[in-house]
Amino acid sequence: MPTATERATTSLGAQKLAQAQSILAEHDLDAWLTVVRESKERPDPTLRYFLDVEFTWTTFFLVTERNATALVATFDAPDVEKAGVFDEVRTYKEGPKAALLEMLDRAKPRRIGINVSEDDPLADGLTAGLRDYLATVLAGTPHADRLVPAGSFIAHLRSVKLDAERQRIERAIEATEGMFDRVRDAIAIGMTAREIAARAHSEADRLGVPTAWPRRHCPTVTVGPHAAVGHVAPGDEKVTPGCVIHMDFGIVLDGYCSDLQRLWYVAPAGSDQAPDAVRRAYAAVIEAIDRSARALRPGVAGWEVDQIARAHLVQSGYPEYAHALGHHLGRAVHDGGGVLGPRWERYGQEPYAPVRVGNVFTLEPSVWLDGHGLVSLEDDVVVTPDGARFLSRFPRELPVLRRA
Repeated sequence: MPTATERATTSLGAQKLAQAQSILAEHDLDAWLTVVRESKERPDPTLRYFLDVEFTWTTFFLVTERNATALVATFDAPDVEKAGVFDEVRTYKEGPKAALLEMLDRAKPRRIGINVSEDDPLADGLTAGLRDYLATVLAGTPHADRLVPAGSFIAHLRSVKLDAERQRIERAIEATEGMFDRVRDAIAIGMTAREIAARAHSEADRLGVPTAWPRRHCPTVTVGPHAAVGHVAPGDEKVTPGCVIHMDFGIVLDGYCSDLQRLWYVAPAGSDQAPDAVRRAYAAVIEAIDRSARALRPGVAGWEVDQIARAHLVQSGYPEYAHALGHHLGRAVHDGGGVLGPRWERYGQEPYAPVRVGNVFTLEPSVWLDGHGLVSLEDDVVVTPDGARFLSRFPRELPVLRRA
């Protein structure tokens, strides 16, 4: 039977499994063990990289450099076997303990990575109950003291995109750019933020795709200086001449996300440009993105990139933004594996994660401009050996809407 590595060209799931096998040693792991049960209600975020299957009973996936084995209850086995991703699919009827111990004895791993992390929620899929279960099952065996957190390994696996993953992200971005264009063209004086959001929902529905985060606030639409800012549902603020409109929106296409922000200024009758204050703020945001993109190179820590954008805006006379500069983008809109953010308590160790070739990041600095509202952009980039390459359009000129 061919190994998972040899099947790597047959499916994206097999390719990700081969990638996992190839980076185990880099993280000083001999094996990676994922454990799930009732995975529809309590999914492990890593599982969908390999299988679009849900499991009722306790299920184990053991990955080593040379072999990938699934241990599943009898009735859960057929779909796993059909997927053809794992080298071996073993089954159990009454209980998995004996088969699990045999599987581990055969592999003889020195260090077994499990899906727990203090800082990265997408690497923290093992429930407390299942961790206790493992401790009980392994008690008295040599494997009991070999379980270690696999957070850095999972972050690496999630954040370094294969070519096929990057291509899916690019298609999602391209589709979203077109949606922004059509929403922009439909904006009229008197429309509310809620109505603009409904236009974006219509675009997603027309393509038959879900939004990248909960539909209630995807998109977020901020109109003028009195709208709430953050992960909030659009309100009833109306488009008026001289207002700033900001929209944050993304979709999921073929399992991968986009995440973009765009800004428009609505010119009053007889005018064709924005006030100096708005133009200066927009230019400062553009320059912050440019500077951070130039700094986004393999090996740099995320906080260092954030600091470049943050310092530029503060030195330009604007308040410090109260969020990270950017985050990973992939199967999840906040895809784990580090953050381009400040060294604040709320981000834990994430800002210290090194940038790697293949990372896909958002860049989204923002300015709150008194009297006008939120001035912000969000563009998506991929990290190459030579630095960042934009996957989105990155509109350097402030778009001005002329509405009668």
